[in-house]
Parts: sequence; structure tokens; C-alpha cells
Amino acid sequence: MAAEKEAGEIIQEAKSSAHEILEEEKERFVDIEMNLRIKHENDFLKSEEKCEELQEKFSSKQSKFDQMLNQTKIKHEEIQSEVSNKEKNFSLLEKKFSSLKESLNDFSSKMTESILDKLNLKKNDVLEEIVTKLIDEEKSWSHKFLEENDKNLKEHNEVLAKRILAMSIDRFARPYCPERGLGGVGFPNAHSRKNFFQFKEENTRAIQEHCGCDIVLFDDQDLIGISGYDPVRRELTRRVLDKILYENKKITPDLIQKTAQFELKQLFKSIETDGNLLAKELNLQDLHPEVRQMMGALRYRYSFTQNQYFHCSEVGWLAGLLASELNISISKARRCGMLHDIGKSMDHALDGGHAVIGANFIEARGENQEIVHAVRAHHFDVSPDSDFAFLVIAADAISGARPGARRSTIESYNQKVTALQDIARSYKGVTDCIVLNGGRECRIQVDEKRISDLEALELSKKIAKQIEEECSYPGQIKVVLVRATLVSESTRKEYA
Repeated sequence: MAAEKEAGEIIQEAKSSAHEILEEEKERFVDIEMNLRIKHENDFLKSEEKCEELQEKFSSKQSKFDQMLNQTKIKHEEIQSEVSNKEKNFSLLEKKFSSLKESLNDFSSKMTESILDKLNLKKNDVLEEIVTKLIDEEKSWSHKFLEENDKNLKEHNEVLAKRILAMSIDRFARPYCPERGLGGVGFPNAHSRKNFFQFKEENTRAIQEHCGCDIVLFDDQDLIGISGYDPVRRELTRRVLDKILYENKKITPDLIQKTAQFELKQLFKSIETDGNLLAKELNLQDLHPEVRQMMGALRYRYSFTQNQYFHCSEVGWLAGLLASELNISISKARRCGMLHDIGKSMDHALDGGHAVIGANFIEARGENQEIVHAVRAHHFDVSPDSDFAFLVIAADAISGARPGARRSTIESYNQKVTALQDIARSYKGVTDCIVLNGGRECRIQVDEKRISDLEALELSKKIAKQIEEECSYPGQIKVVLVRATLVSESTRKEYA
């Protein structure tokens, strides 16, 4: 009992002491609050003053805005009322105009009828006469315009054409192709020559049988010549010879047969790749697979020692550049230019000119008639009658006549010179003929006693026409006729 009493007293004392502490803390909190209020009272007052100022400014601006809004509404209403008034006036004026127009039409029809009655004329006859006069006036004006335009074209067409050609050639920047055709295959060493000649007749027959070309063997030269009309078979023969001669294996007919079969597959793949690359280079779509194949076969065809695959590519680019200067379809021009010599890949197997052969081939494979005509007409097998046909003719001439593009052999050059001299000397009064500039100029001298000035003019035209008809040549040949009196004298003084 004593312990419980003592515990109760302790608890009572703790409660009283806790109450005293709580009261002291409350008083302390009140003191701190008062101190803070006193300390920050000025700041609160300043903030209240700023808020009041901002409130006043806002209220003043709001009142001004309300005034402006009211004024704007008033103006809007005034403008709207004016617009409505003007619309009403416009509708009234429109009605008046329509009524006046109707009355004018009535008056005009009445006046027309009265005039026609007085003149004893019919309305349809008068209208026909007026239409006829207008048509005649337009025809006469068009005729005069065309005549003036033709005169201007005749005066400036050569300059304009040269400018277009010069611009197109300047824009043409394609790598130069130095390839000059297939000559022969040389033996790499004496062992290879001995290996081939060990079974000479059997190996020769095997190559000719499996490659389709004749080979020519020279006993005094380390060279095997290849002869054949088909350029693809010539390339196959070259590949087979390269493979068997450079391998250190015994050359037998079986080896030649296996090599020919393997190289034939590789050659067809190369032809297909080349045809696709050419179409891709010129950005030509929807080409028939057989057309691509034939274009790839031109990789091994040469004309005047110019590679026809690269020649067709050049003509395609040049035709496209010329078309861009004349504002006509570039893609069609490129297509015509690329396909123009496709017949050369098969002219060894078909009769006729390569232009006609190529045109028939692409026509059978769904090419556009405009493209077909340009291919058929580029050597005047038919008369060219479209812009693309003339563009292909021009581009073909540019590609073939570029310096270094084609190279004639000595025999063909001598034949060309002899033919030009024979044609010139076949005419009476011609005393001499000299061929200059690599066969591009024919300078003819005539007897001035037998040929007059007028006859010289006619003679130069006749010779140029005969050369054009009888000779085959790239580019142009200039005929220069010289009529002059030659005087010579020799010295008489003799030296001891």
C-alpha cells in the first residue's frame, strides 16, 4: 500500500511538472510569434501596398480595354450595316444591269433584223461571211508569221545548230575508250608453245569445233590468230586460248572441251551483266531481256576499231544531251541512241543492213514505233521524219568522228585515198588530186584553160556527189577545187 501511494505521488508530481513545462512552451511560442510579427511587419505592409497598386493598375487597364471593346463593337456594327446597305444597292444595280442588258439585246436583235430586211440579207449568210473573213485574216497573218519565222531560221539555223552541238559536246564527259579490237593470243613462253604444238592438229580441230572460230598458227611467230564472223565466238576462243595456254597442264581436246563449256557459261553471264549495266547507266526501264542480251554482246563487236558497246553508250548520252537542249524527251532520245546499233550484234548471221536488222529485232520485242523508226532511219535506210531520228544521226556522227574514236588500218586508208583520187581524176580537165587531213579533204587541181569558173563550181558539186554515193566514210569529206595558172622557169647558169 505504501508503494502504491508513493507511486501515485510520483505520477502526480510528473503530471504537474509536465503541465508547467507545457505552459512555459506556450508562452515561449507566443513570444517567438510576437517577435517574428514585429520583425517582418514592414515587409508585410510593403507587400500589401504593392498588391493594392497592382490591383489599381489592373482595374484601370481593364476599364480601358472594356472601352476599346465597346468602341470596336460599335464600329463593327456600323461597318456591318454599311455592308448590308451596299449589298442591297449592288443587288438593285445588278437587277438594273440585267434589265438594261435584256433591253439592249432586244434592241440589237430588232436593229439587226431591220438592217437585214432593208438590205435583203439573211443572218446565217452574214455570219458565214464574217467567219470567212476572220479565217482569211488569220490565215494571212499566220502565213506572214511563218514566212518571217522561216527567214529568221534560215539566217540563224546554222549558228543555232552549232551552238547546240557545242553545248552538248562540252557537257559530255565520259571516259575515253582505248580498246581497238581483238588481234590474237600470244604464247606466254616456249613451254606453252611446245605443249600446244605437241598435238597441233587435234587441238586446232577441238578449238574450232567447240569455239566456232578458225585459228591461224604461225610457225615463225609466238601468236595464234583468231578468225570468225561472230564476235562473241571470237571472244570465247580468246578466253579458251588464254586459259589453256597459261595453265601448266597438258593441252588435249578433252581439256579444250571442258574449258570451252566453262568459259561459255562465264561469257553469257558477262554479256548479261554488261547489258544490265548499260541500261542502268542510261536509266532505261522496261527493256526486253533479249534486247539487254544483244546490247551486252556488243561488248565484243568493233567497227572501224571502235568498240560498239561503248559507242552505243556514247550515242545514248549525246542524244540525251541534244534532246535536253531542244526540250524534248531525254529518256526517249537516250533509248534511241543506245539501241541504234543493236543490229551489229547479229549482222553476221542475218542478211541486210544493221539498222534494219536492229529495228526489226526491237520491234518484234515490243519497242515503241518512234524508237524503231529512229533506229531504222539512222543510216537513211528509210527517210528520217522525227526529231529523235535526226538526233540519233547527229549523235552517231559525233561519237564516230571524235578525234581518236576510230582508227583505220593502212590498207583501208590507202584504199580510201585511191578511191578518192580515182573519182577526181575520172573527170576531164583534172590535172592532179591530193588527199589531205587524214582523208577528210580532197584538193583537186584543174586546167584553167579547159575549165572555166562556172564549170569549176559544177565540177566540185559533181565530184562531191559521186564521193557521197560511192564511198563509205565517217564524218564529212571536203572537196576543194583549185583553178589557177602555174608559171615556172628554171635557171640557165651552169656550175663547174
